Amino acid sequence: MKYDKRNREALAKLAPNTQRAALAWYEYCEAIGAELLITETIRDLATQKANVAKGASQTLRSYHLVGQALDFVPVTGTATDYNAYARADIVKAIAEAKRLGFKWGGEWKTLVDKPHLEYPYTGYGLDKKLNPAFVPVLNPILTTKKEEDEDMAKLESAQAQFKPFAQTIIDSYLSPAWNKHNDAYKAALAKGDKAEADKQLNLRNWQNQLANAARVAAGMEKQ
Repeated sequence: MKYDKRNREALAKLAPNTQRAALAWYEYCEAIGAELLITETIRDLATQKANVAKGASQTLRSYHLVGQALDFVPVTGTATDYNAYARADIVKAIAEAKRLGFKWGGEWKTLVDKPHLEYPYTGYGLDKKLNPAFVPVLNPILTTKKEEDEDMAKLESAQAQFKPFAQTIIDSYLSPAWNKHNDAYKAALAKGDKAEADKQLNLRNWQNQLANAARVAAGMEKQ
């Protein structure tokens, strides 16, 4: 996510249960590659009054005031794009937000507000303390991603443990054997013994294949 640090800092300002749901939503957006910028979460009363005065809002009872709302804008390339709410990935992101319990301002009948997501929780201003019983159900794509990350961590750990052993095999046996067959190959070529040269070339290449197999198993690059 291009604006990950800024987005997470904004989400950290939300009320506790709203924040938990918003983070589940944000992780889903990351998983599907939906680039976006969270432009606002918590808002003070003076700002809200100014928004009402200029017609950008119709209420002084905004969910932003109590940390139960966020505004976001899609990102296209390196720029924010307020015309991209119909983009396929953003449509999926909005659907996921609604599944998690958010209400989307893009569906309002008056003063449509596409950037706006608000989380009613159990009522306006009631999101004060994290409720362990009020846990959002994660999207299966996140569960799958978590399992994949765990499997990758196990693989990397196993590769790290095997690497010293693999390097010892390569240095102590396979590399010397490769050098031996390479020298024999060159000598056979110098004598014009094609059959012996082919034999030593095959043996040399076999040592290289074994060494590369060991490197791959240890998470190293082939040579």
